[in-house]
Amino acid sequence: MNTSSFPTTRPHPGGQGSFRLRGMRGRKGAAFSCPAPMAAVCLGLMLWAGTAQAQPAATGPLSLDEAVRAAARWHPGVRNAAQQLLQANEGIAMARSGYLPQVRAGIGAQFGNNNISSYDSRRVQTGTLGVSQMLYDFGKVASVVDEAEAATRATRAQVQQSIDDVARDTAQAWVEVHRQQALGQVAREQIDGVQALADLVIERERKGAGTRSDVAQAQARVEAARVQVLGADALASRARLNLMNLVGGRSADGIAGEPPAWLAQACGADAAEPATPAVRLANARREEADAQVRGARARRLPTLSLDGTINHALSGQSQIAGGSSTNTVVALNFSVPLYEGGGGDARERAAGHALGAADAALEQARQTARQNLDDARSLAQSYVRRDPALAARVESIRTTRDLYRQQYLQLGTRSLLDLLNSEQEYHAARFEQVESRHEQYRLGTLCLYNTDRLRSAFGLEEAQDATTTAATGWSAR
Repeated sequence: MNTSSFPTTRPHPGGQGSFRLRGMRGRKGAAFSCPAPMAAVCLGLMLWAGTAQAQPAATGPLSLDEAVRAAARWHPGVRNAAQQLLQANEGIAMARSGYLPQVRAGIGAQFGNNNISSYDSRRVQTGTLGVSQMLYDFGKVASVVDEAEAATRATRAQVQQSIDDVARDTAQAWVEVHRQQALGQVAREQIDGVQALADLVIERERKGAGTRSDVAQAQARVEAARVQVLGADALASRARLNLMNLVGGRSADGIAGEPPAWLAQACGADAAEPATPAVRLANARREEADAQVRGARARRLPTLSLDGTINHALSGQSQIAGGSSTNTVVALNFSVPLYEGGGGDARERAAGHALGAADAALEQARQTARQNLDDARSLAQSYVRRDPALAARVESIRTTRDLYRQQYLQLGTRSLLDLLNSEQEYHAARFEQVESRHEQYRLGTLCLYNTDRLRSAFGLEEAQDATTTAATGWSAR
């Protein structure tokens, strides 16, 4: 396959962006406005999440590209993953807060039946303001940040996987609609062919050149062809309903256009190596588990912090005898956990087990992607090799059918059964040809999916990049 003909970018339809997410509303129903640092992230989510709830569902016949894009904009699974990405980004900000000073304030009251020590009163009310700054913790906060960043990468992979899953299912649903419509067209042409033979037999029977049994036999074949058309129409209707549910439509309006030629060639021998968002997700989960291991080890090590406390008496009776109303203390603290009842050991073992499980999950994801791609390629290549034979078979049977008709009409050396069988065999070969072609389209979507080319093939990269890249910028601020 010539990869230069493979589409890499396509225009993404959609209106102008806004920084007001209509899907996120407050108590009074007002649209949620994003703060300035989050503007880029919100713009990406507007393309994939916020606008999807406000936009009308897809209506009218859709081309393959239009159906895939409509499903990616509308589908709740994509919106759910996009919201989880924002949540994961906030987790990074929360983890990095461990590097910053921690300020606490409070009010305390003490009551006793005798004067409280250092005070000339049985009732003491004080206000407290405390500040603590971590100076060095041997990687405790760093491991938490690494874990949060890995979780964000995992969530970003989930966004990509959600888009890929929806795009794959929608593309296959569209191909299935086209398949059933093509089969229905062949079935209708079969009715025309068999009906023409039936009309010929009826005419011959009227002229005394045929028998009633020939007429009955021809009519039976016509009815069988009609039943086949009804079955094809039912399957086409079912396929349209499935596509409608994926794109969020309210009526089964069908499809428009033909499958692109490059889709059938996506499983070519020079196709890319297996790579899916599921593999990236598993790899991010492994990085997250590795950060947990480092964090569990770091929690056994000391922490050096600078702490300051200000206590202020809220009444004259709350003042220390002979002292001022405000006391200030600055301390350099060095703390280390000596014994936690075995909790530290258990935490470290649990993190190690999580890392082992993540390694196995990563290998499983790679194996699954490799196996699925190999299966799709193998089947696609077998269908490609069958195409010339199927085309030759269709042409051969068509020629045989025409010869049989001439021999039946002119020479009388062929029976009506020969004509009916040749007509049915011709259309059966055409049915097989349609099935083979559409199986190549279906397998092409699987090859695109398992080589991580599905989003670029259908022009979904632009909006997906707006979400994930902007989220990366937010996490790095």
